Order: sequence, then structure tokens, then C-alpha cells
Amino acid sequence: MKPVASRYPAKALNWFAACLCMLALLLPVAVMAQQPGLTAADRADIKTFTINEDVFGRIQAVVDEGRRMHIKRSKMDMRKVHSLDDMAKQLVKADPRVKALLAKHGFTPRQFLVADLATVGTVMAMQRAQATGKVAAVAAQLNPANVQFYKSHKAAMDALVRPAPAAPKPSSGQ
Repeated sequence: MKPVASRYPAKALNWFAACLCMLALLLPVAVMAQQPGLTAADRADIKTFTINEDVFGRIQAVVDEGRRMHIKRSKMDMRKVHSLDDMAKQLVKADPRVKALLAKHGFTPRQFLVADLATVGTVMAMQRAQATGKVAAVAAQLNPANVQFYKSHKAAMDALVRPAPAAPKPSSGQ
């Protein structure tokens, strides 16, 4: 059976773009349209990574705290991305607070990227599978432990991939 990404090339690119959205530094849409060149080892690390309560809780904490810290969006130069290590370097370079935030929650920048991309990739693939009625076929292409974790934590995982709520606008005082 062909991998999900080869059957839905446009969706695979959208999936990867959505994964990048979950980085503590949310990337602009224009940058996400370019798929970075990850190594085979990077892709294998993401595919075999197992999500568990600890990891998921730490990812949630990073995302929530990053939003509270108002870590600004940054542009990642995808032409310079040839691996997760390249992405990690740019992630940390964009805002000096990121490295400390990740360390506070037990991640190196690369570890965070692997965990985050595995998490968001699972969510996006399962959401797409449910929308198309191809849950079994898609689930067979994913880490089985991550599919099970998704099924038992669906609401929390779906909430994690939603964009951050817009900041309330100040009232005009009228």
C-alpha cells in the first residue's frame, strides 16, 4: 500500500504546513507553503516517535506558555532547511526565549520538533481520515501507539492543532 503522502501529495504538503504551525514560533503561511527537505533519518524519527501523556502534556505546556509569552511569528528560511537540526537552529535563533522555554519543559529544540511533528502529523492524518472515511487505511500508515493515543485523547489533541484564539480587541469605550 502506498504511503498516505504519496496518495495525497497536496494534502501531504498541507499536513506538513499544519505541523509547522504548532511550533512555538508559528510560521507565516507563505513560508509553510514550501516543504523543507528533511533527511530520511529525520522522517523516520518523526514516524517512529511515540506520543504519551508526558510528551503531550509538555507540548501543550510549551504551546500555551509560548502564546502567553507573546513569542512572535518568525520567518524560517526554508531554503536553508535540510534537516530537523537546521529547523531547530532557526527556531532558537528567531527568539532567544525559545531555547529556555523548551528546556524548561524537558525538550531540546530538535526533540521538540520531532515530538511536535509526530503529534500534529497524527492529528492531521486522523482528522483527514475521518473526513474521508478512510480511518483504517490511514491509521495503518501511522505509528499504532500514536493512533491509539489520538483515539483516547481526541478532544485535547484536536484542540492543540487549532490556531491560537485571537486576542480580544480593546473596546472603544462608547
